[in-house]
Amino acid sequence: MLTTKSITGYIVLKSGLHIGGNKDTMQIGGIDSPVIKNPLTNLPYIPGSSLKGKLRFLLEHYFDLVGKEGKIPGLYSTGNQKWNINKIAVIFGHLEHKEDRPTKPTRVVFSDSNIVGMIDKEDKIIHAASIDDSMIFSEAKTEVVINRITGTALGGGLRTIERVPAGVVFDLNIILKQYDEVQDKDNLSIILKGLKLMSNDALGGSGSRGSGRIEFRNLQVNGEDIDLDTITL
Repeated sequence: MLTTKSITGYIVLKSGLHIGGNKDTMQIGGIDSPVIKNPLTNLPYIPGSSLKGKLRFLLEHYFDLVGKEGKIPGLYSTGNQKWNINKIAVIFGHLEHKEDRPTKPTRVVFSDSNIVGMIDKEDKIIHAASIDDSMIFSEAKTEVVINRITGTALGGGLRTIERVPAGVVFDLNIILKQYDEVQDKDNLSIILKGLKLMSNDALGGSGSRGSGRIEFRNLQVNGEDIDLDTITL
């Protein structure tokens, strides 16, 4: 019997976020690397594929599923002695379906996350009553390439990337499917571990240089509050 759990909440940017989009035109002195935007509203958003991909990456490394050779883990790759198959592959999807060991379709569905508001001076979420393309939700960040021997900027190393600034708030919507009450009973706790791992890491590009720090707030599962601080890693 198929049942579903709805995971909802907010993604609060603690630092600028860069998830790259397409650059249609070249401009002297313009943005070298723009963020992805909705073509109808021209507003930045977080693709569900970016959330899903980063969450899967973090969980695969957390459960030690990535071999020394760096091979992408398959259904039968498992570093967890309690698992006879790779549960991350079951949850997020794989191509190794067999008639004698069916694992059914992907268990988790990530929606694109859209801007819903911002953080005020008291660190509270302010919902924007009307958000349109007249509101500016991006910043230009200029970077240079540094010579690590001399500590000086290299000539021609100047580049400008676009980021969604810290303080912007996106919605979060994840659907977790459960096909088997016994086999899928741990899937929710695995997803919540992934969200905590992501809050300790970074989303999007330039994470090692300060971009992409996020915080999940007001998390709920089927309307019941969830506190990530209680999730152990």
